[in-house]
Amino acid sequence: MIPRLLNKTLHWYRIALAMRRLKRVDSPTRRHAQQTLALLLADSRGLAMKIGQVMAGSADNNAFQTLVTSIEPLPLSAVQNSLGKPLVQALQAIEESVAAASLGQVHRALLHNGTEVAIKIRYPGIVGSIKAELKLSAWLPSVGPLKRWQFNVNDYKTILHRQLLRETDYRLEMHTQQRFQQTLSVPGLFIPPVYPEFCSEAVLVQAWATGSRFSEACTWSKQHRLEIGRTLLMLLWQSLFVHGEVHGDPHPGNYLFRLNPQGNAETVLLDYGCTVVVAPPRRLALLKLMDAYHSGQPIDAFRCFVAMGFNAEKLAHLQVKMPGLCQILLRPFLSPRPFQMQEWQLSTSLQALLGEQRWWFRAAGPADLMLLLRAFHGVSQQLAQLDVALPWWPLLQNVVGQELLAQARAFELPPVSADGRLSANSHSHAQRLCIRMTEHGNTVIAMDLPAETAADLESIIPLSVREQIAAATTVDIAGLSRRVQREGIVPQELFSVEIGQQHCRVWLE
Repeated sequence: MIPRLLNKTLHWYRIALAMRRLKRVDSPTRRHAQQTLALLLADSRGLAMKIGQVMAGSADNNAFQTLVTSIEPLPLSAVQNSLGKPLVQALQAIEESVAAASLGQVHRALLHNGTEVAIKIRYPGIVGSIKAELKLSAWLPSVGPLKRWQFNVNDYKTILHRQLLRETDYRLEMHTQQRFQQTLSVPGLFIPPVYPEFCSEAVLVQAWATGSRFSEACTWSKQHRLEIGRTLLMLLWQSLFVHGEVHGDPHPGNYLFRLNPQGNAETVLLDYGCTVVVAPPRRLALLKLMDAYHSGQPIDAFRCFVAMGFNAEKLAHLQVKMPGLCQILLRPFLSPRPFQMQEWQLSTSLQALLGEQRWWFRAAGPADLMLLLRAFHGVSQQLAQLDVALPWWPLLQNVVGQELLAQARAFELPPVSADGRLSANSHSHAQRLCIRMTEHGNTVIAMDLPAETAADLESIIPLSVREQIAAATTVDIAGLSRRVQREGIVPQELFSVEIGQQHCRVWLE
């Protein structure tokens, strides 16, 4: 047990080093760094491989696609003991797997009654491996933006743990797939039926589905690409606002595309292990916000976001920018014509509006929002690659209907305390901690951080700078942090010192 744990720890350390190297390399060597990291992730299965599949996104042409298209599966003999007697007796033939994933692999099979099925078999021992890796991940510290901008890392870890352990039970996935099939009615969508009599915690049996990969579908005619785009967008709206549960794993391996007998494009949706449930108040608040901005009606966007689960105190730092933020986030719904994804420039627009404060927006969001954002991001990427323009608001109206829109308009937003609203806008409360260091008149360090980080200056100011300050001045950095904690985070000069040719200034504003 100890050697296995040490091996896992060492492997995770290598992955961490590869991730740091990927972050630092320039464009010419980035592809090689990606391939190196992909090989490390692929060698792990379980949690590490799942991370790689998330990094693959919904594009078919990046280095991490080996994690969704070409991982070497285990031989049938290594997994067949999981099949169970009823399934074994019903099988006429079963093929070796050609599709391996992070937690299991898929085999094509034929039942005695002539039905072709896909059998997903969980890797032996993968549950214990996942639990061990989750324990290792629990040791990961909060560093970088996570610490500076006060992300609730424990909440993110809890979501990760719960979701991964949920994905190891194929009975839960079977029930989810049945719910989606029974509840959703999206034109052009096909959800393969499951066979509950053969399913177990380690085995999922569903109808065999055929089709083309997403990269090939992107080469189809414009009409077929429009049909696929409409299906994907309406699937997201119906899942979110009507069904209240969204497919949260949009990587390419979970989609197939084909033409039905009428010649229309059909989307096959696979793998229901990762979904996110959205409570009615959250989705009604979002729909209320969308409707108000589209119709030009006044709306308290701040309260809408709080009703969606955002932290009011952190979001208050952005309160004056909320109208502009909503205009950016909701731009596809506000367009009077079919919207082309390339027009959005979401990251660039958010950077221009918020700058470093975009981290406040991310930190304010609830941890479970990451799965929903992953679904939104996946559909956005798919629409961009399909190169189609779609009317977002009319499609949304068509999906939710007038009754649900009326419910959203009548939805009472919860009150927000004065403390939540004013914490970032009060004149007595600093908004940012500023650190500047110059040498020979040139700026060598320029950092603008959340004002609250002044309560822990030792973790923010680089060690080399702290050592120089301690050697050359009487400034007590630890004492300054204690003073801020005691007297409050108010605008003030913390210190300004000359060290040889260097000048270091730190203040709250």
